Amino acid sequence: MASTGTSHDQDNHDHILRPRAVKPGNPMVLRAMSEEQTLKPNGFANTHQSGLSSGRSTPLPADAPPSLQSISSARKQIRAQQKHRMFPTVDYFARVSHFDPKSEYRDFQGFFVLFWIGLAIMVMTTMLRNIKDTGLPLRVRPWQLLTANTWQLALSDGAMVLSTGLSIPLQKFFRRSDGIFRWSKLGMLIHSIYQVAWLVLWVNWPFMLNWKWTAQVFFTLHTLVILMKMHSYAFYNGHLSTTERRLSALDNPESASTAAAVRYPSSSTNINEITQASQETKDADAKEALTQLREDLAFELTSPLGQVTYPQNLTVWNYIDYILCPTLCYELEYPRTEKTQWAELFYKTLAVFGCIFLLTVISEEFIVPVLNESALRLESMTKWTDMGLVLAETISMLLFPFMVIFLLVFLVIFEYVLGAFAEITCFADRHFYSDWWNSCDWLEFSREWNIPVHHFLRRHVYGASRPYISKNMSTTLTFLISALLHELVMGCITKKLRGYGFFAMMLQMPIVAIQRTSLVKGRTLFNVR
Repeated sequence: MASTGTSHDQDNHDHILRPRAVKPGNPMVLRAMSEEQTLKPNGFANTHQSGLSSGRSTPLPADAPPSLQSISSARKQIRAQQKHRMFPTVDYFARVSHFDPKSEYRDFQGFFVLFWIGLAIMVMTTMLRNIKDTGLPLRVRPWQLLTANTWQLALSDGAMVLSTGLSIPLQKFFRRSDGIFRWSKLGMLIHSIYQVAWLVLWVNWPFMLNWKWTAQVFFTLHTLVILMKMHSYAFYNGHLSTTERRLSALDNPESASTAAAVRYPSSSTNINEITQASQETKDADAKEALTQLREDLAFELTSPLGQVTYPQNLTVWNYIDYILCPTLCYELEYPRTEKTQWAELFYKTLAVFGCIFLLTVISEEFIVPVLNESALRLESMTKWTDMGLVLAETISMLLFPFMVIFLLVFLVIFEYVLGAFAEITCFADRHFYSDWWNSCDWLEFSREWNIPVHHFLRRHVYGASRPYISKNMSTTLTFLISALLHELVMGCITKKLRGYGFFAMMLQMPIVAIQRTSLVKGRTLFNVR
């Protein structure tokens, strides 16, 4: 009856307005309240007491243990903090804003959504203006450029990819050969000549068929991607064939070379560590060095995941899988996801076509009209000053649309196209780019905005040349090859080799040198040192 009366009494007072529970600011108080089970799941104090307790603790004796004294003190603090002021208070703490450089907040997903909302508003506004002016929501010229040479492009692209399949029988031939056609002798030269001839043929192919620049740029970019894939496949398997030959020769160590295995620099290996490891191998006695050499060579022939060993990978299916994987560096085996997420694949595929649509709208509304107008104005001008003003105005009007196009191209390639192929092949490593928007110098930006190409250049250009030339020369060679590839793409767009792309790429080297001087290093203005 007593309990019933108590419950009835509480029900009669449910209409009384009670102050909201306040979360204690002291972490020690929170912990003590949690131990006493006086906190709600959300961290606020539970003010509803049991009917068997008055809510006040029994006074402690003077000789009570320190642990009980701490609990008693915590209870007193909790009771003190539960006393609220009548007017709502605001708690102030020493903290920084989300955009402060010292802030640890890194979740800006909302701005990514806001970017797409802004683009959607731009598209709707553009379509309404076009309907008002022409009666059509979109102009037709960019669509004609995108759909030009479609069948020729598809057939040529398929033939270009299939022609790289010659690498498989070549690698098998080099592996079986015991004479001058092994990889370490003429094999590397033969495959290099094949790659050069292959590149010359397919780069000139769009010029011979007189394609539009859109189809030509796509085909050239895909040609360069397949070239890097083929090079990585050939040179890595050639290295493995040489390694296998050395391991087999160690069965007769008297006549075999016992030189330490060469460790090329990787993205996570320091050059000094490579030299130190080789020196430690040299300092070991002959028997231990031979055992270590066998282990190093056998380890090199096995995949990082330990499930594939060379030459088990020299199959057509392995090569097809590698061509479809979103990577430029060949490995015996890659980490995989359990299954393909078809909903994610559909979303990324839809996003690819959506980005292409946005690229078309931006080019037809904010780039092509500006270029046409500036071309007409320049034809009627003779003074250099007037021409300079027109060029400056044109560049200033094109900066923002080109910036948006750069972001869309980045998204469509590194987030959606590569992500879609990663879903198709269950490729687990989706780290195609890093936070390049936080880069403080050009070298950091070049490493982080295009990680697949960075890994390729690091492995097959810088790493391959580092044992033979100095570090500065290897870096210069890496920039040189990258600049030549960029100039090739620019030449496909303009159909002329003017050297603009090459000059702009090589200009990064003195800029990086200046950014690493003591006057500039460590100082940032916005995002740039």
